[in-house]
Amino acid sequence: MLNPGWTHMRRCLEMESVLLIGKHGHASIEDNGIPFEISEGHMLLLPAGHIHRGLERAEKPLSYWWFHFYQAVELDDELRIFHPKRIYDDEAGLTLSSKICRSEMLKNGIILPQTMEIQNFGQIGNLCGEALQAFASASDSLLSYNNLVEKILLELGKQFEEKALPAHTEGKSNSLVKKILELIEEELSNPNASVKYFAGALDLNPDYLGRCFKEVMKIPVGQYIARRRVELACSRLRETNSRMEEIAQECGFGSRRQFFEVFRQVTGKTPASYRADSAYIGINSL
Repeated sequence: MLNPGWTHMRRCLEMESVLLIGKHGHASIEDNGIPFEISEGHMLLLPAGHIHRGLERAEKPLSYWWFHFYQAVELDDELRIFHPKRIYDDEAGLTLSSKICRSEMLKNGIILPQTMEIQNFGQIGNLCGEALQAFASASDSLLSYNNLVEKILLELGKQFEEKALPAHTEGKSNSLVKKILELIEEELSNPNASVKYFAGALDLNPDYLGRCFKEVMKIPVGQYIARRRVELACSRLRETNSRMEEIAQECGFGSRRQFFEVFRQVTGKTPASYRADSAYIGINSL
């Protein structure tokens, strides 16, 4: 229990993300300049690399569970850390409803929003209690604790999917956009993939296809394709030692120069600097 007058310190964890689950009372926390509230029955994810801090001192006693975690894979005698990947609220339901898109997004992890009201709070609360008990009783190994934290994340991901999918309405435009999303995933490595390409595949007017996609996804087709190609390239940079030319070709970029330009435009980094920043030596806590 945290007493009145307490406020969350300002800090930035480079490799660890933090999961907060409210138990009693509420606290205001800012993450990368965006204010959030953590209260009973709500979760908040503070991604690695973000600056977070308390916005105000607690007026009443409050308590919440918190878990630090990161995912890593050993590659060439070092551990590479996978930071959480952002999913935008306006595309969550539609993307998850597409079998191909959902499979691609869930291939290496789970999908969580940054904040969410927990549907089955009792179940999550029990898991949190078990995790803390396992942490307190661990002598040499934290395997049970790590498994329980992973179970909490998986259950929260399941609740988010169940919440997002029913909210998705299957209108004519949504049905078309779902087909386009599936085609994009199938053709990401094809440098010719474009509005005209998909319009031809679906026997539609390119302008009509573009309008429908932007209306539902709130982003033009071309920008979405670029973003997905960069996300795929990020995965290749983290998980393989492939040369830049090979990654550019695998991800559908017409040339190494185009790959560098688009990658930097989307991420603010060069592919080489992204690969370097994604490689860390550390202890895998999840």
